[in-house]
Amino acid sequence: MLWSTEHTLRELSDSYISLVSASGRGPLQGLRGMGSPARAVSFLTDLTSWHADTFRSDSTGDFDTTALHGLKITSSTTGRMVCDFPVDKRVQNRFGTLHGGCIATLVDDVSSGAIVSVAPHAGVSVHMSMNYFSPTPGGQDCEVDAHVTKAGRTLAFVDVEVRDKRTGKVTARGTHVKFIPPMPDPKASNGNTKRPPGTPKVAATPEAAEHFISDMINDVREGFQADATQNFEATALYGLRDITATRGQVVCMLPVKQRVQNRYNTLHGGCIATLVDVIGSAAIMTMNEHSGVSLQISIDYLSELPGGEECEATATVSHLGKSTATAVVDLRVKRTGRLAARGTHVKFLAGGLPHVRSRL
Repeated sequence: MLWSTEHTLRELSDSYISLVSASGRGPLQGLRGMGSPARAVSFLTDLTSWHADTFRSDSTGDFDTTALHGLKITSSTTGRMVCDFPVDKRVQNRFGTLHGGCIATLVDDVSSGAIVSVAPHAGVSVHMSMNYFSPTPGGQDCEVDAHVTKAGRTLAFVDVEVRDKRTGKVTARGTHVKFIPPMPDPKASNGNTKRPPGTPKVAATPEAAEHFISDMINDVREGFQADATQNFEATALYGLRDITATRGQVVCMLPVKQRVQNRYNTLHGGCIATLVDVIGSAAIMTMNEHSGVSLQISIDYLSELPGGEECEATATVSHLGKSTATAVVDLRVKRTGRLAARGTHVKFLAGGLPHVRSRL
Protein backbone atom coordinates (compact mmCIF):
# COMPACT_ATOMS: atom_id res chain seq x y z
CA MET A 1 0.00 0.00 0.00
CA LEU A 2 0.95 3.65 -0.32
CA TRP A 3 2.21 3.95 3.25
CA SER A 4 4.08 0.65 3.47
CA THR A 5 7.62 1.90 2.81
CA GLU A 6 9.91 4.16 4.79
CA HIS A 7 10.80 6.05 1.60
CA THR A 8 7.17 6.96 0.87
CA LEU A 9 6.55 7.93 4.48
CA ARG A 10 9.52 10.29 4.38
CA GLU A 11 8.17 11.93 1.21
CA LEU A 12 4.74 12.34 2.82
CA SER A 13 6.18 13.74 6.02
CA ASP A 14 8.31 16.27 4.12
CA SER A 15 5.22 17.40 2.18
CA TYR A 16 3.26 17.65 5.42
CA ILE A 17 5.90 19.79 7.15
CA SER A 18 6.08 22.10 4.13
CA LEU A 19 2.30 22.48 4.05
CA VAL A 20 1.82 23.24 7.72
CA SER A 21 4.75 25.67 7.69
CA ALA A 22 3.25 27.64 4.80
CA SER A 23 -0.37 27.55 5.92
CA GLY A 24 -0.12 30.44 8.38
CA ARG A 25 -2.53 28.80 10.84
CA GLY A 26 -0.03 27.98 13.59
CA PRO A 27 -0.03 24.19 13.13
CA LEU A 28 3.59 23.57 14.10
CA GLN A 29 3.00 24.94 17.56
CA GLY A 30 -0.23 22.94 17.80
CA LEU A 31 1.53 19.71 16.90
CA ARG A 32 3.43 19.76 20.16
CA GLY A 33 0.25 19.49 22.23
CA MET A 34 -1.53 16.32 23.26
CA GLY A 35 -4.66 14.99 21.61
CA SER A 36 -7.87 15.54 23.54
CA PRO A 37 -11.66 15.68 23.01
CA ALA A 38 -11.60 19.44 23.63
CA ARG A 39 -9.04 19.97 20.87
CA ALA A 40 -11.17 17.88 18.50
CA VAL A 41 -14.24 20.03 19.13
CA SER A 42 -12.17 23.18 18.64
CA PHE A 43 -10.73 21.74 15.43
CA LEU A 44 -14.17 21.03 13.92
CA THR A 45 -15.69 24.32 15.05
CA ASP A 46 -12.79 26.27 13.60
CA LEU A 47 -12.88 24.45 10.25
CA THR A 48 -16.60 24.78 9.64
CA SER A 49 -16.90 28.42 10.73
CA TRP A 50 -13.83 29.80 8.92
CA HIS A 51 -14.89 32.98 7.06
CA ALA A 52 -18.46 32.48 8.27
CA ASP A 53 -18.90 36.27 8.27
CA THR A 54 -18.77 36.30 4.45
CA PHE A 55 -20.69 33.08 3.89
CA ARG A 56 -24.16 33.13 2.33
CA SER A 57 -26.04 30.51 4.33
CA ASP A 58 -29.18 31.18 2.27
CA SER A 59 -27.45 30.03 -0.93
CA THR A 60 -29.90 28.05 -3.07
CA GLY A 61 -27.36 26.15 -5.16
CA ASP A 62 -27.12 22.39 -4.60
CA PHE A 63 -23.88 20.66 -3.61
CA ASP A 64 -22.59 20.17 -7.17
CA THR A 65 -23.01 23.85 -7.93
CA THR A 66 -21.46 24.89 -4.64
CA ALA A 67 -18.48 22.55 -4.68
CA LEU A 68 -17.60 22.32 -8.37
CA HIS A 69 -18.23 25.78 -9.77
CA GLY A 70 -15.68 26.36 -12.54
CA LEU A 71 -15.37 22.74 -13.72
CA LYS A 72 -14.71 22.66 -17.49
CA ILE A 73 -15.10 19.66 -19.78
CA THR A 74 -12.07 19.33 -22.05
CA SER A 75 -12.86 15.93 -23.60
CA SER A 76 -15.82 13.57 -23.73
CA THR A 77 -15.68 10.28 -25.62
CA THR A 78 -17.41 6.94 -25.19
CA GLY A 79 -16.56 5.69 -21.71
CA ARG A 80 -14.26 8.57 -20.82
CA MET A 81 -14.51 12.17 -19.61
CA VAL A 82 -11.69 14.64 -18.90
CA CYS A 83 -12.22 17.95 -17.08
CA ASP A 84 -10.13 20.87 -15.80
CA PHE A 85 -10.86 22.33 -12.39
CA PRO A 86 -9.43 25.51 -10.80
CA VAL A 87 -8.05 24.94 -7.29
CA ASP A 88 -9.07 28.32 -5.94
CA LYS A 89 -9.51 29.27 -2.29
CA ARG A 90 -13.06 28.04 -1.95
CA VAL A 91 -12.08 24.40 -2.56
CA GLN A 92 -8.87 24.40 -0.54
CA ASN A 93 -8.11 22.98 2.89
CA ARG A 94 -6.27 24.80 5.68
CA PHE A 95 -2.95 23.95 3.97
CA GLY A 96 -3.86 25.77 0.75
CA THR A 97 -4.24 22.60 -1.36
CA LEU A 98 -7.26 20.87 -2.90
CA HIS A 99 -9.45 19.47 -0.12
CA GLY A 100 -9.79 15.68 0.10
CA GLY A 101 -13.57 16.02 0.24
CA CYS A 102 -13.58 18.07 -2.95
CA ILE A 103 -11.39 15.44 -4.63
CA ALA A 104 -14.02 12.86 -3.65
CA THR A 105 -16.74 15.08 -5.13
CA LEU A 106 -14.77 15.34 -8.38
CA VAL A 107 -14.39 11.55 -8.46
CA ASP A 108 -18.14 11.18 -7.83
CA ASP A 109 -19.38 13.66 -10.43
CA VAL A 110 -16.91 13.26 -13.29
CA SER A 111 -17.15 9.45 -13.12
CA SER A 112 -20.95 9.80 -13.25
CA GLY A 113 -20.52 11.85 -16.42
CA ALA A 114 -18.36 9.11 -17.95
CA ILE A 115 -21.03 6.52 -17.09
CA VAL A 116 -23.72 8.51 -18.88
CA SER A 117 -21.69 8.15 -22.11
CA VAL A 118 -22.29 4.38 -22.04
CA ALA A 119 -25.41 3.88 -19.89
CA PRO A 120 -28.99 5.22 -19.96
CA HIS A 121 -28.51 7.25 -16.77
CA ALA A 122 -25.95 8.01 -14.05
CA GLY A 123 -27.26 5.56 -11.45
CA VAL A 124 -26.63 5.71 -7.71
CA SER A 125 -23.42 5.18 -5.74
CA VAL A 126 -22.64 1.83 -4.15
CA HIS A 127 -18.97 2.28 -3.24
CA MET A 128 -16.31 4.94 -3.69
CA SER A 129 -12.67 5.00 -2.63
CA MET A 130 -9.84 7.52 -2.96
CA ASN A 131 -6.09 7.14 -2.57
CA TYR A 132 -4.19 10.37 -1.93
CA PHE A 133 -0.59 10.41 -3.17
CA SER A 134 0.54 14.04 -2.87
CA PRO A 135 -0.95 17.54 -2.44
CA THR A 136 -2.83 19.10 -5.36
CA PRO A 137 -1.52 22.70 -5.27
CA GLY A 138 -3.82 25.69 -4.90
CA GLY A 139 -3.82 28.59 -7.34
CA GLN A 140 -3.70 26.47 -10.50
CA ASP A 141 -5.76 23.89 -12.38
CA CYS A 142 -6.02 20.17 -11.79
CA GLU A 143 -7.09 17.66 -14.42
CA VAL A 144 -9.69 14.98 -13.69
CA ASP A 145 -9.70 11.94 -15.98
CA ALA A 146 -12.52 9.38 -15.58
CA HIS A 147 -12.52 6.08 -17.49
CA VAL A 148 -15.28 3.44 -17.38
CA THR A 149 -13.56 0.08 -16.86
CA LYS A 150 -16.75 -1.98 -16.93
CA ALA A 151 -20.42 -1.26 -17.61
CA GLY A 152 -22.68 -4.23 -16.99
CA ARG A 153 -26.45 -4.54 -16.89
CA THR A 154 -26.75 -3.26 -13.31
CA LEU A 155 -23.28 -2.08 -12.22
CA ALA A 156 -20.71 0.32 -13.66
CA PHE A 157 -17.08 0.69 -12.53
CA VAL A 158 -15.01 3.81 -13.13
CA ASP A 159 -11.36 4.65 -12.42
CA VAL A 160 -10.51 8.34 -11.93
CA GLU A 161 -7.16 10.11 -11.83
CA VAL A 162 -6.61 13.63 -10.48
CA ARG A 163 -3.46 15.25 -11.86
CA ASP A 164 -1.55 18.47 -11.44
CA LYS A 165 -2.37 20.14 -14.75
CA ARG A 166 0.99 21.91 -14.97
CA THR A 167 3.23 18.91 -14.30
CA GLY A 168 1.00 15.94 -15.16
CA LYS A 169 1.76 14.35 -11.77
CA VAL A 170 -0.98 12.07 -10.42
CA THR A 171 -1.96 13.43 -7.00
CA ALA A 172 -4.97 11.19 -6.28
CA ARG A 173 -6.74 8.19 -7.73
CA GLY A 174 -10.33 7.12 -7.15
CA THR A 175 -12.65 4.22 -7.94
CA HIS A 176 -16.42 4.59 -8.18
CA VAL A 177 -18.97 1.75 -8.35
CA LYS A 178 -22.55 2.70 -9.27
CA PHE A 179 -25.80 0.77 -9.50
CA ILE A 180 -27.59 1.32 -12.81
CA PRO A 181 -31.22 0.27 -12.33
CA PRO A 182 -33.09 -0.67 -15.50
CA MET A 183 -35.21 2.00 -17.11
CA PRO A 184 -38.98 1.50 -16.79
CA ASP A 185 -40.74 0.25 -19.92
CA PRO A 186 -42.72 3.19 -21.40
CA LYS A 187 -45.23 0.77 -22.99
CA ALA A 188 -46.00 -0.84 -19.64
CA SER A 189 -46.75 2.55 -18.13
CA ASN A 190 -48.82 3.88 -21.06
CA GLY A 191 -46.15 6.42 -21.91
CA ASN A 192 -46.33 8.11 -18.51
CA THR A 193 -42.89 6.99 -17.39
CA LYS A 194 -40.94 9.66 -15.56
CA ARG A 195 -37.18 9.78 -16.19
CA PRO A 196 -34.89 9.39 -13.18
CA PRO A 197 -33.21 12.68 -12.15
CA GLY A 198 -29.84 11.43 -13.44
CA THR A 199 -31.18 10.69 -16.92
CA PRO A 200 -29.91 12.99 -19.71
CA LYS A 201 -32.13 14.01 -22.62
CA VAL A 202 -30.19 11.72 -24.99
CA ALA A 203 -28.72 8.72 -23.23
CA ALA A 204 -25.50 6.70 -23.69
CA THR A 205 -23.47 9.08 -25.85
CA PRO A 206 -20.51 11.43 -25.19
CA GLU A 207 -22.87 14.34 -25.93
CA ALA A 208 -25.23 13.10 -23.23
CA ALA A 209 -22.32 12.95 -20.78
CA GLU A 210 -21.38 16.57 -21.56
CA HIS A 211 -24.98 17.67 -21.07
CA PHE A 212 -25.20 15.78 -17.78
CA ILE A 213 -22.11 17.45 -16.28
CA SER A 214 -22.87 20.92 -17.67
CA ASP A 215 -26.43 20.80 -16.36
CA MET A 216 -25.19 19.68 -12.94
CA ILE A 217 -22.53 22.35 -12.38
CA ASN A 218 -24.30 25.26 -14.09
CA ASP A 219 -27.48 25.00 -12.06
CA VAL A 220 -26.75 28.36 -10.42
CA ARG A 221 -29.98 29.60 -8.97
CA GLU A 222 -30.77 33.11 -7.84
CA GLY A 223 -28.90 34.00 -4.67
CA PHE A 224 -25.86 31.76 -5.16
CA GLN A 225 -22.44 33.42 -4.81
CA ALA A 226 -19.72 31.61 -6.74
CA ASP A 227 -16.98 33.90 -5.44
CA ALA A 228 -17.46 33.07 -1.75
CA THR A 229 -14.18 33.30 0.16
CA GLN A 230 -14.62 30.52 2.70
CA ASN A 231 -12.62 27.30 2.61
CA PHE A 232 -14.10 23.97 1.57
CA GLU A 233 -15.14 22.81 5.05
CA ALA A 234 -17.16 25.97 5.60
CA THR A 235 -18.71 25.55 2.13
CA ALA A 236 -19.59 21.88 2.46
CA LEU A 237 -20.36 21.54 6.17
CA TYR A 238 -21.95 24.87 7.09
CA GLY A 239 -24.49 24.21 9.84
CA LEU A 240 -22.58 21.35 11.48
CA ARG A 241 -23.69 21.37 15.12
CA ASP A 242 -24.12 19.46 18.39
CA ILE A 243 -20.47 18.45 18.34
CA THR A 244 -19.53 16.16 21.23
CA ALA A 245 -16.22 14.38 21.71
CA THR A 246 -14.83 11.72 24.00
CA ARG A 247 -11.50 9.95 23.76
CA GLY A 248 -11.51 8.12 20.42
CA GLN A 249 -14.92 9.29 19.25
CA VAL A 250 -16.68 12.38 17.84
CA VAL A 251 -20.43 12.76 17.21
CA CYS A 252 -22.13 15.65 15.40
CA MET A 253 -25.21 16.58 13.36
CA LEU A 254 -25.61 18.09 9.87
CA PRO A 255 -29.00 19.29 8.55
CA VAL A 256 -29.58 17.90 5.04
CA LYS A 257 -30.56 21.21 3.47
CA GLN A 258 -30.71 21.91 -0.26
CA ARG A 259 -27.16 23.18 -0.42
CA VAL A 260 -25.72 19.74 0.50
CA GLN A 261 -28.15 17.73 -1.63
CA ASN A 262 -27.74 16.07 -5.02
CA ARG A 263 -30.24 16.08 -7.86
CA TYR A 264 -32.15 13.28 -6.11
CA ASN A 265 -32.72 15.64 -3.13
CA THR A 266 -30.67 13.44 -0.79
CA LEU A 267 -27.32 14.05 0.90
CA HIS A 268 -24.65 14.25 -1.82
CA GLY A 269 -22.04 11.47 -1.95
CA GLY A 270 -19.30 14.11 -2.08
CA CYS A 271 -20.64 15.74 1.07
CA ILE A 272 -20.73 12.31 2.75
CA ALA A 273 -17.06 11.86 1.80
CA THR A 274 -16.26 15.29 3.24
CA LEU A 275 -17.94 14.31 6.52
CA VAL A 276 -15.89 11.09 6.60
CA ASP A 277 -12.75 13.16 5.97
CA VAL A 278 -13.33 15.93 8.51
CA ILE A 279 -15.12 14.06 11.31
CA GLY A 280 -12.66 11.19 11.03
CA SER A 281 -9.80 13.68 11.39
CA ALA A 282 -11.42 15.18 14.47
CA ALA A 283 -11.78 11.75 16.10
CA ILE A 284 -8.07 11.11 15.57
CA MET A 285 -7.33 14.43 17.27
CA THR A 286 -9.02 13.17 20.45
CA MET A 287 -6.07 10.75 20.80
CA ASN A 288 -3.23 12.34 18.87
CA GLU A 289 -1.58 15.76 18.87
CA HIS A 290 -2.49 16.48 15.22
CA SER A 291 -4.81 15.13 12.53
CA GLY A 292 -2.18 14.16 9.93
CA VAL A 293 -2.77 13.92 6.17
CA SER A 294 -5.09 11.61 4.24
CA LEU A 295 -3.86 8.40 2.66
CA GLN A 296 -7.16 6.74 1.82
CA ILE A 297 -10.90 7.28 2.17
CA SER A 298 -13.39 4.56 1.25
CA ILE A 299 -17.18 4.70 1.57
CA ASP A 300 -20.02 2.21 1.26
CA TYR A 301 -23.34 3.84 0.41
CA LEU A 302 -26.09 1.74 1.98
CA SER A 303 -29.24 3.85 1.61
CA GLU A 304 -30.29 7.41 0.90
CA LEU A 305 -30.20 10.19 3.50
CA PRO A 306 -33.24 12.29 2.53
CA GLY A 307 -33.33 16.06 2.33
CA GLY A 308 -35.04 17.74 5.26
CA GLU A 309 -33.71 15.14 7.70
CA GLU A 310 -30.72 15.44 10.00
CA CYS A 311 -27.58 13.39 9.48
CA GLU A 312 -25.89 12.02 12.61
CA ALA A 313 -22.18 11.38 12.02
CA THR A 314 -20.22 9.21 14.47
CA ALA A 315 -16.47 8.80 13.99
CA THR A 316 -14.58 6.19 16.02
CA VAL A 317 -10.82 5.62 16.00
CA SER A 318 -10.23 1.95 15.22
CA HIS A 319 -6.42 2.10 15.02
CA LEU A 320 -3.77 4.50 16.28
CA GLY A 321 -0.17 3.60 15.49
CA LYS A 322 3.11 5.46 15.39
CA SER A 323 2.72 6.67 11.81
CA THR A 324 -0.88 5.88 10.76
CA ALA A 325 -4.37 6.15 12.23
CA THR A 326 -7.74 4.84 11.05
CA ALA A 327 -11.21 6.16 11.84
CA VAL A 328 -14.54 4.52 10.97
CA VAL A 329 -17.40 6.95 10.34
CA ASP A 330 -21.10 5.97 10.43
CA LEU A 331 -23.74 8.29 8.99
CA ARG A 332 -27.31 7.73 10.10
CA VAL A 333 -30.72 9.33 9.68
CA LYS A 334 -31.05 10.86 13.12
CA ARG A 335 -34.84 10.48 13.30
CA THR A 336 -34.89 6.74 12.56
CA GLY A 337 -31.35 5.62 13.37
CA ARG A 338 -31.06 3.96 9.94
CA LEU A 339 -27.48 3.56 8.71
CA ALA A 340 -27.06 5.39 5.39
CA ALA A 341 -23.30 5.18 4.80
CA ARG A 342 -20.12 3.89 6.40
CA GLY A 343 -16.70 5.31 5.65
CA THR A 344 -13.11 4.54 6.61
CA HIS A 345 -10.40 7.20 6.77
CA VAL A 346 -6.71 6.26 6.94
CA LYS A 347 -4.32 9.11 7.82
CA PHE A 348 -0.56 9.46 7.98
CA LEU A 349 0.78 10.88 11.24
CA ALA A 350 4.05 12.61 10.37
CA GLY A 351 5.18 12.86 13.97
CA GLY A 352 5.55 9.09 14.19
CA LEU A 353 8.87 9.16 12.29
CA PRO A 354 12.08 10.03 14.14
CA HIS A 355 13.37 12.47 11.51
CA VAL A 356 10.02 14.31 11.69
CA ARG A 357 9.91 14.51 15.50
CA SER A 358 13.31 16.17 15.43
CA ARG A 359 11.96 18.88 13.10
CA LEU A 360 8.90 19.55 15.24
